[in-house]
Amino acid sequence: MELERKVIHKNKAPLTAFAQLITEEDYNLPEYKPDIMTIIKSRGTIVLDETSVEEEYVTLHGKMNFEILYQGEGSRPVIDCLKGSIPFQERVHAEGLQGKDNTIVKTTVEDMGVVVINSRKLSLRGLTEVQVIVNDGEEMELPVASEYPSEYQVQQENRTVLRLMEQKRDRMRFKQEVMLPKEKPNIQTMLWTDVRLEQTALRQSSEGLELTGMLCVFALYQTGQEEAFTWYESSVPVSSQLACEIPRTDGFYQVKTIAVQSSLEPREDLDGELRNLAAECFVEVELSVWQEEQMELLKDAYCMSKELHVHRHTEEMWQMAMKNDALISFDAQQQLPGTKEALYLCDGSPQVKVQEISLQDGNIVIRGTCDMEVLYLTTEDSMPLGCARFGIPFEGEMEAGNVVDGDYIDVEASVYRVQCTLNDSSTMTCRGELQVGLMAFHREQVQLPDDLVEEPLDLDALQKQPGMIGYVVRGKDELWDIAKRFHTTKQELMETNQLTQEELQPGQKLLVMKHIYLDVGDNKNFHGK
Repeated sequence: MELERKVIHKNKAPLTAFAQLITEEDYNLPEYKPDIMTIIKSRGTIVLDETSVEEEYVTLHGKMNFEILYQGEGSRPVIDCLKGSIPFQERVHAEGLQGKDNTIVKTTVEDMGVVVINSRKLSLRGLTEVQVIVNDGEEMELPVASEYPSEYQVQQENRTVLRLMEQKRDRMRFKQEVMLPKEKPNIQTMLWTDVRLEQTALRQSSEGLELTGMLCVFALYQTGQEEAFTWYESSVPVSSQLACEIPRTDGFYQVKTIAVQSSLEPREDLDGELRNLAAECFVEVELSVWQEEQMELLKDAYCMSKELHVHRHTEEMWQMAMKNDALISFDAQQQLPGTKEALYLCDGSPQVKVQEISLQDGNIVIRGTCDMEVLYLTTEDSMPLGCARFGIPFEGEMEAGNVVDGDYIDVEASVYRVQCTLNDSSTMTCRGELQVGLMAFHREQVQLPDDLVEEPLDLDALQKQPGMIGYVVRGKDELWDIAKRFHTTKQELMETNQLTQEELQPGQKLLVMKHIYLDVGDNKNFHGK
């Protein structure tokens, strides 16, 4: 018998593969750059120009952009910078990948190593972690309640079904212009910039989702005056819209960051002087929207006049277990490297890594590190800038609620705010808060009917069975199971035993009478033998 079905899009555990990408190249300084004395700071960012997906593999084409802040040789300290790119092509193995278009590639440059070969030549080596994610839902057919022949006994189940309503990638743009205060000199050449989004918050709006936050900008620049360089930092509020439709009731959403690209460029003011800073930040995100829906599903069936075989298949059904946000605080003291004494902290660049998620004593425990790079001004005129690099471990927890072992737990962590202060000339304290968004899903293996096949009753076998028996309820026996086993109905069992409710207790005694419909000419009912 053909069942009535409803097709929905459902969650599926993402396919994830990891790889390491190494980019290496020797770099010769341009003639107009001063000789290198020491490297102060370096960083790399990955730009993917093309991603080719095929069975079991992802091929990446792109470049690693590098930036190097260094001190040059000269009669007085010279601070300068280098910028360039290293092209690469990498083939990443991802077992189980089927060449789907919705493949996400995340890259994190773990280390940008710079070795000074001589004053005019560098050896560059970038180590990048590549994460390939296929976060693809799939179609699921659910057998829903419908009209069945009168001789069918049908068991239905009211179930909360989680539907994946939308899954897409988009870009959010944050743009703001900052004016230098009067006491700051004009910009001649930009040496080092840092743009990051902090204190973010998501809320539903008439257009979909609005992301607000603070755009933190830092600029180290040459002045062209007696003061060789200076810096400026500021924070400005920004917001951006993400167009989507989220159900107001029983709706859930998640926004995950895929990649961030930012820039900070000098701009002329109304007097034609370089005194403005144009900050821009592009955040590529993946948006997922779910809705919970109550459905009446066919759970089981049997027939009084025929042998009915219920063919089933196994389906993994997801339900929302938890959606929660929390702030995790950290506080650490750090010794500055070397013998250089610090005079002032200029800029702190954080990067969050979640390393472990576990269930412990009714709580979800999240552990990881916040890697910091702090640029600071020293007391030494011959070497005015230094950089400290260190990792701060963090641990936080939130109540697990309905989350149990085996649930799928997804965590997105970012920096909410960070502040570094000098204790004295050789130590500093870093305090901050990390923003953690958590979503957890129950996963249940369910046997769903997909076909009902009728066959004639084996009347000889039925007639050999007793027409009436006494039955003692055991364990988790249900009225439906007893009725199906002994070829009768729940209604017959309740009427025969004068039951007012379907719930049974272990040890309860029932009188069971066989009930058969013979579909021969006129329908005739036979009770017992």
